[in-house]
Amino acid sequence: MAGLRIEETPKRLTLAVVLAAALLAGSGCSVVLRDQPLASPPQTFSDPIAVRSHAEGIGQQVGWGRWTVFSLPFNAVHIIGDGNEEVMKLIAGALRHCGYQVSVVSAQEKCEAPVLSCRSKKFWFNNYTWLFPIVPTWGGIILDVTLSSPDGAVLWNKEFTGKGSTLNFGNGYTIAANEAMKSILDQMVQEFTGAEFHGAVTRK
Repeated sequence: MAGLRIEETPKRLTLAVVLAAALLAGSGCSVVLRDQPLASPPQTFSDPIAVRSHAEGIGQQVGWGRWTVFSLPFNAVHIIGDGNEEVMKLIAGALRHCGYQVSVVSAQEKCEAPVLSCRSKKFWFNNYTWLFPIVPTWGGIILDVTLSSPDGAVLWNKEFTGKGSTLNFGNGYTIAANEAMKSILDQMVQEFTGAEFHGAVTRK
């Protein structure tokens, strides 16, 4: 009996690790976008600007949890809430951080101020649970941002890229996604306070 216990213990330990990793992959597959402290703007402006209420291109699924040594997709990663709306809230916050007077408008609304819109070209994250409790999580965001006149003419356009990664096994997707988003927002603060963007806003 003693010998049997010695032989079974490694098997039970392995099973426990496998089950723990599976539960982790099943319970942690979500992204929560959060407000974060942003870089200080080098200068601020108070001009009016409109922001679309929703971006385009961010689906409910934003990645995969991966399992086995072959990194096979295991669980879908979902964003909490409407990702297109949450991203635009953060962008609007960055504009306010730069001093602009921001109004949020729907895609159908007309306004007198220039309108900022955003299209996601990438919003995707993965993790790798085979090495549990070391769980690498990584991914990136690419946002194409456009400022248009009220009649639809493009005044300014720029693509922003951010990457995020972590070994945190409890909240990895949220950590990585917010790291990538903060990188983009800090880039935006610099752009929104630059002469090119401000000139486009004031149409000068």
